[in-house]
Amino acid sequence: MLEFFPFLGWLAAATSLVTLIMLAADGEVRARSGSLWIALFLIAAYLQFFSDLAIVRAAGLGLQTLLAISLIVRWRLGA
Repeated sequence: MLEFFPFLGWLAAATSLVTLIMLAADGEVRARSGSLWIALFLIAAYLQFFSDLAIVRAAGLGLQTLLAISLIVRWRLGA
């Protein structure tokens, strides 16, 4: 699937990053929770893009996708 659409691997990371920036700009992210979201983003991005094992890359993509979904839900419920 990723061979046909190579940008799909970046989609979850970009969505997480953009949503996290939007929440921070709106002031809905406190310092402690913001650092937790950023740490989760960095861990997932490291696993997704810099791992040698395919299973670890898949786990990083899954974690990044869950992070993006949770940030979008938090953004929509805060509106």
